[in-house]
Amino acid sequence: MNRRMMIMVWVLALVFGLSYAGTAAMVSADESTVDLNSPDVIKSALEQQMGKRVKVKLESGHDLEGKVAKVGSQAVQLAELTGMEFFDATVKLEEIAAVIVRVRTK
Repeated sequence: MNRRMMIMVWVLALVFGLSYAGTAAMVSADESTVDLNSPDVIKSALEQQMGKRVKVKLESGHDLEGKVAKVGSQAVQLAELTGMEFFDATVKLEEIAAVIVRVRTK
């Protein structure tokens, strides 16, 4: 398995409640699952987070955090970027290594 796929699988496993911290993790009823074998796994994960804040880890190693405004076949638009609230970003889906979302609170 190449490095990109390993990172993607690891992060998505954490994000969608497959990790354990002593006891079984509780997953909320409205949380959707992602088909990890799909070639469009990044796009699907972003579509499920429409209107919510996410952090995307880029292939370059940089992070961008913002609200998912639009998801297209080639790119995603992130609005209200953290630290740059008056700016939006358009990111190519092929440049995204991982989608990081908050799924639980203390």
